[in-house]
Order: sequence, then structure tokens, then C-alpha cells
Amino acid sequence: MEDIDYKKKCEEYERRMGIGANDPAKDGYLVLVALLRQQNDYLNDFKLKSKITSDDTAVKVEYKNAKDLWEYLPKMIESVNNLKIALKMEGEDSKTLIKPVSASSVASSNGGL
Repeated sequence: MEDIDYKKKCEEYERRMGIGANDPAKDGYLVLVALLRQQNDYLNDFKLKSKITSDDTAVKVEYKNAKDLWEYLPKMIESVNNLKIALKMEGEDSKTLIKPVSASSVASSNGGL
């Protein structure tokens, strides 16, 4: 009888179906986060006054492109936050979460002592 490696078979099925670590939606989320960070970095270094006062056509194009970025930025942030919630990307490691402490939570964690 043939030995079947069920672990490898399961990993192959997960890869094919995009489940777990192979989830393309989570990969897409990470791409959006990287793009949002790049936009923030670019806009943080952007000097509005020097762009507005310039007569150079290339500078005017750069201003228009930057303006498109900052006008779309709130929607991008909202989209990334909504996707984070939908994919349950936040709180995967519960040890890193800071939770509020109350008398009842302390009592229940100490076994009621």
C-alpha cells in the first residue's frame, strides 16, 4: 500500500485554494499598506510653496500628481483600514495587544483570589 503524506497534500490544497498563508487577499493588503507608506513619505517631503511658484512644466505636473495623492489619501486610508478589519489582520498576535485592566479582569485572571 502506498504511503500518503497528508500534510504535504493539505499544504498543496491550501496553496491552490489561497487559504491561510497563501491568501492573496492578505498579500494585496500588505501591498496597499506599502503603497500608503510610500505616499505618506512622498507627501511628507513635498514642499508645496516651491511647486506652486515654479514656472517649470515638469514641476507643475509633479504638483498635480501630488495633489491627486493627497486628495485621495483619506479614501486610501479608509480602504486600508476597512480591508484590515475584513481580513482580520489586526490582533493576530494577542500577546502584543494592550488590553484595559479592570478589577474584575484582575480577579478573573487570578482565579478569583
